Amino acid sequence: MHINEIILDRRPWGRSCGLLVSCLVMLIGIARSVGPAEIVMRAAIAALVSTVCVRAFVRVLQTMADPGANDS
Repeated sequence: MHINEIILDRRPWGRSCGLLVSCLVMLIGIARSVGPAEIVMRAAIAALVSTVCVRAFVRVLQTMADPGANDS
């Protein structure tokens, strides 16, 4: 798989995990009676961080699967 195919083959793993983490943070914030503004801020930050981490992890796995793809 070449790098162009990897770029075109973007499955929404990062976005999906980000949304799940955001929902989990919101539920925890509601259960702990945290203020709405703080819940939204924490959920947004958690979603962003988890999305970036999962996308980076998927990118690393894709490059490990085909190490010769970057040579051409």
